[in-house]
Amino acid sequence: MQQEIRILPMNETHIPAIAEIERQCFSEPWSEKSLEEELGLQYAVFLTALIDDRVAGYMGTQHLGGCAYVCNVAVSPAFRRRSVASALIAAQIDAARAAGMIEMTLEVRTSNEAARSLYEKFGFFHVGTRPNFYSHPPENAEIYTLTFE
Repeated sequence: MQQEIRILPMNETHIPAIAEIERQCFSEPWSEKSLEEELGLQYAVFLTALIDDRVAGYMGTQHLGGCAYVCNVAVSPAFRRRSVASALIAAQIDAARAAGMIEMTLEVRTSNEAARSLYEKFGFFHVGTRPNFYSHPPENAEIYTLTFE
């Protein structure tokens, strides 16, 4: 039976668990302090996915100049393959549209085929490559954009 995924605005109680997910998922994770700073930004929209009141993942965007820029998407390894990322992406698309954004854009590692495929399922299209965007390990980033109608 699929467990219910609840999407809520990120709050200070979520930050320790999100920071742990960052450490599990990324070679250069965001710190708790960096995450806390996002709470105070009027243009930041950070959402948390909960399953059974446990933080399963999160997604952050910044709404600037009509564009919702995706800062990060991360799902705890313990909650992968349960549609957590899909629920977060759908909620962020809804939030961006409601805020009057005209597009959403993001970068993703060239080698991250699973994420690239997921973004394409939501209608994102590949618009370019940023050479050597990532470090640890060095890798290009593929740029994806979703334009709202």
